[in-house]
Amino acid sequence: MPNMTHPHKKGRTISDLPTEVLDIILTKLPFVDTIRSSAVCSSWNSATTQAPLCPQTPWLMLPSDQEHDFTTRRFFNLAENKVYKMKNVFEGLGNDVWCVGSSHGWLVILDDEANPHLFNPFSRVQIQLPLFTNELANVNNLRKSFITKAILLADPSRSNDFVVVMIYDYDFASRLAFYKQGDKTWTKLVGANQDYCDIICHDNQLYALADNRSVEVWEFQSSPTKIMSIEPSILPKDVDKFPRNNNISTKFYLVKTSNDDVLFIERFIGNFVNAQGLVVDESYLLSSDDTQPLGVLDVATFVPLAYGLEASSNLSTSP
Repeated sequence: MPNMTHPHKKGRTISDLPTEVLDIILTKLPFVDTIRSSAVCSSWNSATTQAPLCPQTPWLMLPSDQEHDFTTRRFFNLAENKVYKMKNVFEGLGNDVWCVGSSHGWLVILDDEANPHLFNPFSRVQIQLPLFTNELANVNNLRKSFITKAILLADPSRSNDFVVVMIYDYDFASRLAFYKQGDKTWTKLVGANQDYCDIICHDNQLYALADNRSVEVWEFQSSPTKIMSIEPSILPKDVDKFPRNNNISTKFYLVKTSNDDVLFIERFIGNFVNAQGLVVDESYLLSSDDTQPLGVLDVATFVPLAYGLEASSNLSTSP
């Protein structure tokens, strides 16, 4: 019987898959499978850095489960309900690496000397960021505590025009500074507010939440431009749900849902109080022989109210 093998199909492998077909496949894969696909061959590795990613469930970075192990990190994948362990993650950066934020699979970290880096824990790629000037962090041994949060507005693996934005504490105020790819220094972001409590990236734009509950929206296509300022519109019935007094603290956050909605979260926290009902620091309630608080206000430590961020430029109650 004659050989029916087609000459033009001889030697074809999975690496010869058409690019447009491969892109369709990669856009359907969860993050872990995308990482695995990058190891198939050089063409697949290149494609994984260019094909659009499907929406991903966030991962949580956890410390090692072994005592005195400062080099291992565990990553909890919510979608799989599985923990991945990585050894020597921050090799070369010291044993006191501090993570101040994450976006697009990258971590914003401070090394032993509090110098900032972008770091991808999967590819192990590092990008050195400009050092902080004394104007941004004026006490060397406290520099890590001055950086509240940092985010990226684009994936450095896929864009040469990424931006890093951070909240830093200076002169009793929480302000914003940014670094744009190619800059030599951090630049202060001058806005309407000087006290910010949270920042997120949404649609490649910066959403900055101020202490007065207002939200500023910035874009960085050329120079930073504030394109919208959103004032809260909270219903009176929600204001009355929890007492606002000296025994209750509140914190504000911006979060993104799996449906790509932006929510404003107000968190109510019960403070530590003494026998007279006065708010005190936790250490005040600890005796020298005990590590348990002697008295705590009977209020849940995390009671959130969620409000949706709508196109009408108002914050309205989320259903």
